[in-house]
Amino acid sequence: MGRKGVIALAVCLLGLGLAAFVAADEPSHSEPGQVTATCSTTASVAWAAVNDAHLSGYYVYKKAASDLGYVLANSELVTTTHFTVTGLSSGTAYRFGVIARLNDGHSSAMSIPATCTTS
Repeated sequence: MGRKGVIALAVCLLGLGLAAFVAADEPSHSEPGQVTATCSTTASVAWAAVNDAHLSGYYVYKKAASDLGYVLANSELVTTTHFTVTGLSSGTAYRFGVIARLNDGHSSAMSIPATCTTS
């Protein structure tokens, strides 16, 4: 089947609602809750643990008001429920979100972000 055939098949499946069924078949995982952030020259970010047997750790994301999107704040998975973010600009408001990474290859949605302003 050529490219046009694949596109036609995808459009047909979407029209039948089959794509929604496939997406709904994905397992859902809870995102970290109760995220807090306290700023000085660094940010101390904490959150409620995700209760999932497949939990590998967490990724912490940061976003300054001038940034287009979130960027990863930690280079390795965090295995606790707190992380200190360094390298922040002074007098800047930041948002911090946390994503749970699972050993089954899935990740949670991002938590509701916490905000603070550095000194």
